[in-house]
Amino acid sequence: MSQNTPEAQLDAFMKSGDLGRALQLATAITGQDPSNTAANMVLAKIRLMQGLSADAQIAVEKVLKLSPENEEAMLLMVGILAARGRTSEGLEWCDRIEAINPSSIQCQIKKAQLLERDGKSSAALEILDQPIVPEDDLEAGLIRARSLIALKQHEDAIRIIDECLGSWSLTGPQAAGRRARFLYLRVKANDLLGRYDDAFADAVAAKENTHVPFDSQAYISEIDQILQIFTREKLAPLPGFEVSDHKHVFIAGMPRSGTTLVEQILDAHPGATGVGEAKEIHVMASRLQQTLGSWTPWPGCASGMTAVQRQQLSQSYEQAILGYGFEPGGLFVNKHLLNLKFLGLIAMLFPRAKVVFTHRDPRDMGLSCFLGNFSNRMHPELQSIESIAIAVEQNQRLLDHWKSELPLEWMDVEYADMVHDQDRVSRSLIEFAGLPWDERCLSFYDSGRTVMTLSYDQVNKPIYSSSLGRYKNYESHLGPLLAD
Repeated sequence: MSQNTPEAQLDAFMKSGDLGRALQLATAITGQDPSNTAANMVLAKIRLMQGLSADAQIAVEKVLKLSPENEEAMLLMVGILAARGRTSEGLEWCDRIEAINPSSIQCQIKKAQLLERDGKSSAALEILDQPIVPEDDLEAGLIRARSLIALKQHEDAIRIIDECLGSWSLTGPQAAGRRARFLYLRVKANDLLGRYDDAFADAVAAKENTHVPFDSQAYISEIDQILQIFTREKLAPLPGFEVSDHKHVFIAGMPRSGTTLVEQILDAHPGATGVGEAKEIHVMASRLQQTLGSWTPWPGCASGMTAVQRQQLSQSYEQAILGYGFEPGGLFVNKHLLNLKFLGLIAMLFPRAKVVFTHRDPRDMGLSCFLGNFSNRMHPELQSIESIAIAVEQNQRLLDHWKSELPLEWMDVEYADMVHDQDRVSRSLIEFAGLPWDERCLSFYDSGRTVMTLSYDQVNKPIYSSSLGRYKNYESHLGPLLAD
């Protein structure tokens, strides 16, 4: 391939990690040649990295339409379906790949990943123990360790993690993200073994591997602007705005405050559909200034939206949700972790939406945030105990503001109440959502749904109480979170 072709440039950008230029070039190429294989593969890979799995699937489907047996595209489709929680479809694609190439190592690893995410850890290990899968494959090692932790074989998991961390391919700055994934997994194993100081040290090391600067003043300033701009007067419905027939519940709370648990309970009801952490509202907000042609950046540009513009954005969100394959006509439940920040925009677009505020002891919540493998780029405020304490304080400011100014129905759900009285809180949730009671909401973990969240291995089980007061094991490390 000539080094001067657009395809060669794409390859060079991807290999160097210059995803911005790769995305820009791939978009330009597909604008001229919508079926270009190389450009669509790049679009699919980058959109998947960005969490825009529906867009990624559209791109890879264009490749597969022209080349139905393109193994790289088929494997990418499996990864996309895994990201969307569509386990059975992903396994079907694995079967197709095996029919074409029975010796595909990556297919076996993808299949094991799907099974592990679906709670079938023993089956995942059986696949990885096949002679075809190299013992030193790092992705296989990660899945092995996760499966062993799920099976309570924590020491064996740590042994595998340590072997992987000793690999030469995990050295150097470009491997920092992959190295952090293993460190976070060792955090979990050490925590479950009661080695709390070791777990905390691993979390510190993981965050140092992928550190992103956090500007606390800019963070607080954005909250100040949101409080100033999104007042009850500005949030009122505008004349001429036609309210959608679809019903929406938005769950709003800090990470690890119980958002996934609430969504799982609602999703277990046949009249509700959990759309997970659908990013469309977040993406709309980030592009709002450009969309409106405003001189004012977010969040100020939102105050100038007309009824027509609100209508268009509302319809765009719902079209995107339906594009994920969800059926129309029911109740959509969105638990994106930035919903608390974007409730003003949500109220403008969906004046009949309902909001569930989730709460948890800030010490337990803050600790779970620190020990969890959150994206430092998406959540730079979760990189240290000090910045988490700032986030807790600022999120409380937002919460107080929305309860005063938001023209939407809302209810509070305390994580501890859910643990101690699941039946009562679940019934209150279903009633608030406007749905008749259904006993399946009490056994949400049996729904067969694959949950795409950091806590997927927890919410696929009955509610447990061991997370209450967990901070006590780490008190010597929590300084700012223990302050009154």
